[in-house]
Amino acid sequence: TPVYIEGRKTFTVGRVSMDMLYIDITNISGASISSDVELWGEHIPVDDVAEKSGTVGYELLCAISASKRVPVETIYG
Repeated sequence: TPVYIEGRKTFTVGRVSMDMLYIDITNISGASISSDVELWGEHIPVDDVAEKSGTVGYELLCAISASKRVPVETIYG
């Protein structure tokens, strides 16, 4: 699944486990545990993530907004 970190697109490694995932940062200089990671947004369309997951973007957005454990920040612009 694609993700965006430190100005570069890369991919997750393996499967999501509970609330954790692993990202290949081998060739991403400056990436660290404190780096922001875009799961979908400006650089990664939600429909691209959904396609890799075998679903549709609407389902991902509903699932994440329904979760009580994931803080959601909505940015209007």
